[in-house]
Order: sequence, then C-alpha cells, then structure tokens
Amino acid sequence: MKVDITDKRENSILQRQEITFTVKEAGTTPSRKELREKIAALLGADEKSLVVDVLKTGYGTTQVSGKARVYKSEKELRRLETKPMVERNLGRPEKKKAEEEMPAAKPAKK
Repeated sequence: MKVDITDKRENSILQRQEITFTVKEAGTTPSRKELREKIAALLGADEKSLVVDVLKTGYGTTQVSGKARVYKSEKELRRLETKPMVERNLGRPEKKKAEEEMPAAKPAKK
C-alpha cells in the first residue's frame, strides 16, 4: 500500500492540518487504523491526534482517496470532532471505570 499526500492545508483557526490523500497499490480497501498509521508516519505526527474523515473508492479500481485532519493534541481532537467520528477512529472508551464506581448490589432480604 502506497499513500500519497496530494494536498496539505494549515487551518490556524481550528489549530489543525487538513490533508487530502490517495492510496495506490492496495489489494483491498485499507482500514482507518492502517491509514492513520501510514499518514502519521509520513507527517511525523501522533497517531492519536489524527482523524481519517472521508474514504472514497472508485468502482472497479483499487485506488482510494480521502481526507484526514491532524490536530495539535488529542485533547483538541476530542473537543472539536463529533463523538461518532472519534469513536470511529480511536475506538469506544472502556466501561470499566463506570463498573468500578458503582457500589456492589446488596442481596435482597426475605
């Protein structure tokens, strides 16, 4: 899989870079995680502060084009992106904390 960055713009208002890329020589459509790893390696950015937004595949071809956004920090990413987009790219948060905070249920008395 070969990733080429076709356009890179700095958005100083939202403190992020907006990237347009194409993927060539891919046998199958790559996952968001694979694309985040490759783009982060190309840009020298942290993988957790990068979001792959749009993926477009052409009918009958293996070429994929898309858009990604690179933030200054993960905190900024979580503040500006929608919850479904964050979950799609970074995964859902674990529910262990909520289970630990709940007190143990008391057995019912007869």
